[in-house]
Amino acid sequence: MPETNKEQPKKDDQFCFQLGQVSVDTAQDEKSKRTFSGIAYSGEAITDHWYWEKVVFDLDSIQIKGRIPALLEHSTRQRAGAINSHSVSHTEGLKIEGSLLSNEFGTQVAQDSDDGFPWQMSVRIYPQTVEDVKEGSIVVNGRTFQAPIAVFRGGRIREVSFCALGADDNTNAVAASHTPKTNFNQEDTDVTELEQAKARITELEEKNTNLEKDIQKFKADKREEDIKSLETVLNKQFSAEEKTSYTNMDDSSFAFMSQQMKQFAGGQPTPAPQQNNTVPPQFAHLFSHQATGDQNNAQQFNAGGQGTALDQAFGKFAAAQETK
Repeated sequence: MPETNKEQPKKDDQFCFQLGQVSVDTAQDEKSKRTFSGIAYSGEAITDHWYWEKVVFDLDSIQIKGRIPALLEHSTRQRAGAINSHSVSHTEGLKIEGSLLSNEFGTQVAQDSDDGFPWQMSVRIYPQTVEDVKEGSIVVNGRTFQAPIAVFRGGRIREVSFCALGADDNTNAVAASHTPKTNFNQEDTDVTELEQAKARITELEEKNTNLEKDIQKFKADKREEDIKSLETVLNKQFSAEEKTSYTNMDDSSFAFMSQQMKQFAGGQPTPAPQQNNTVPPQFAHLFSHQATGDQNNAQQFNAGGQGTALDQAFGKFAAAQETK
């Protein structure tokens, strides 16, 4: 297989095949249409294709319906002529005959042929199925072919083209993986590398979104458990407004608030701040409350009025939150 290159493969190029030279008949008189003929397919294996590596068309099931176009370089905008008749046999293969148009593209083919240019014939063929023979051998078109080989069954020729270089030579630097398909219609093609990359990006974005949702849910569940635990330690039922306030706190603020409330509830002194450790302004009143040793609060604690001091702490904390 060729190395990857920056050029994007053209759609359906894997179904274009160079199949030899085409003969353009000489002009008989000025009014006669120029005609051409050639062997569109000999029945032998094609071994130099950039995508299929080795492929054979089943002549017994090949299809050509009506007159099919003859293009220049497989471009539908460059119509050069049409196929008027064809014949199929195991001995001669697929022979075609046609006539050129009098437009610029048909005239170009004729004039270049008169000047000795060797036009090559290329066909675009869509198989109904592809038989991927990986081992042994297979008989097709009265000939025996050794595996590995891909066999096109029910191939429909959509158009033939006059090419300066055959389809193989023109695309042999384009990268593509050989993944034959079965049971696909004539319009079916492999997804391009760009489409695969976009699909992968979408998949990763969805996974990232789901992961973020899981993280948020985990944090919310953890905060809810911590609030319930704090209620148990304080022997107090928080109001809905208080729970909402605690839920919306960032982690550091909630952790600091929880620590202070538990210390108030247990009557434990607040540890002295370490050097270079700054107390958040919104919580400074909690330290000040304990450091000043307010006599009224001390009497309330000694008389069993612990709930009153705790309620004051809640009130001060809530007020500090509102002024943030």
